[in-house]
Amino acid sequence: MNGPLTGFLVIDKAEGMTSHEVVQLVRRQLQIKKIGHLGTLDPMATGVLPLAVGRATRLARFLMGGRKVYEGSIRLGFATDTYDRLGQPTSEFRQPCFPPDRLRTVVESMVGEQMQTPPPYSAKKIGGRRAYRLARQGLQVEIPPQRIRIHRFNCRQRAADAIDFEIHCSPGTYVRALAHQLGQMLGCGAHLCRLRRLSSGKFSLSMACPLHRGRIPEDWTRFLLTMNSMLEDMPGVRVSAEDREAFAHGRTLGVRNVPLTDSPAPLIRILSDSGLLLGLAEIAASPRPPERGEQASVRLLPKLVL
Repeated sequence: MNGPLTGFLVIDKAEGMTSHEVVQLVRRQLQIKKIGHLGTLDPMATGVLPLAVGRATRLARFLMGGRKVYEGSIRLGFATDTYDRLGQPTSEFRQPCFPPDRLRTVVESMVGEQMQTPPPYSAKKIGGRRAYRLARQGLQVEIPPQRIRIHRFNCRQRAADAIDFEIHCSPGTYVRALAHQLGQMLGCGAHLCRLRRLSSGKFSLSMACPLHRGRIPEDWTRFLLTMNSMLEDMPGVRVSAEDREAFAHGRTLGVRNVPLTDSPAPLIRILSDSGLLLGLAEIAASPRPPERGEQASVRLLPKLVL
């Protein structure tokens, strides 16, 4: 661990708290200023909220692109303006009435790559202002659609007006927008009434630190994940004390025995002799790209120095 207050801390967020409130709570209790979250959870949602602490905040951008997994419930019968149970109804109640195979067909059609328009009540910025602030003022909100991917969408109709689900999706996916879309396609309206994030990229509930009455436990350090442990899928190379000094000053390194991957521009972990993470580098362009698995002599350009 690079210092006692450096690393990643996964919080099992409680319902009713914003992601910002969780950050403020942990910042206050740990008495550390440098802390941030890796992807917002709506106040109604619970579950995995990864936090970067100390120098780990500089690595956050490399860990925000992973698949998200959620489970939750959708209520059928009417839609709301926020697409979840916290909003105001925007349609009269309509008794859901469709055959079981209709639900299966609709859900299957929602799997894959697609363009999704975020909800009007979202944190997306329009002209520098949050969409939800504009929506609350009664202003028309037009948010450009964004490309998302639904990898898996499993649904089970628990009651005439209730569906339980598990979904695997790309970052940036609004699950409540999917609930709204499902209601439209089924012809009865729908909204999200419960959502729990099970995992976010490499971070999962099994790593999570619970919150008890708005406080993290005294033994919270056992939940702190090292920076190196969350980057182990990146190739790593140990450097000499001399090269360590050069890297710290942003100079290019000439290194042998770099394990290469299939990625056209892989990031390489730069490690000290003792295995301490010093930062990340990228391979400089080479006249002849080395073959995968080849022990090559390459030039490494500093990408991030810790």
